[in-house]
Amino acid sequence: MSVMAAAVLLLSGCTPAVEATNSSDAHLAMAGPWAEEFRAALDDGVSDFEFKVLADGEVTTAELEAAHERVGRCLADSGLRIDYDPDGGFGLESLDGRYPDGFFERSDPILRKCEETADEYVTYLYEETRRNPDRLDDAKITVPCLRRAGLVGPDYTEEQWRKDQDADAFPFDSMGEQAKQCALDPLGLWRQ
Repeated sequence: MSVMAAAVLLLSGCTPAVEATNSSDAHLAMAGPWAEEFRAALDDGVSDFEFKVLADGEVTTAELEAAHERVGRCLADSGLRIDYDPDGGFGLESLDGRYPDGFFERSDPILRKCEETADEYVTYLYEETRRNPDRLDDAKITVPCLRRAGLVGPDYTEEQWRKDQDADAFPFDSMGEQAKQCALDPLGLWRQ
């Protein structure tokens, strides 16, 4: 009788873990075209915080801000500050204002370690799912935006954009405001 009781306890102890996995998988299946990227991130061994953010297959603005705040607190403990650019990217600064030789070599491993606590994938998945929720081909959505902005002519092809993208050599100022807008929001989903 005690063997049977132990078996029941053992089996009931396994059930919640299976349900949690199935629940997470169900949420990821509803994540649509980005589900595989969310699943790969979760399979990569992210922190508990990041797992909770990504497990439902979406990243909200509040979750993004929470991840950035955690990274910022972690960096502050090492005398660094991060400023996230709303258009993507960030700047890393020394809290004491000193930038000795080798600042990047010293700060980059600290940044990477801090990102492991909260933001290995959060920012990436937030930005990508926001700019291209249906995960359409980048060339197919970017080239029309570049044409509308007057940065390329009607003869500029998706194939040429792919070549230019790979070579990081565009026939227009890729750092210009209109080009950045096409990179960040090619579908015009969140322009104000």
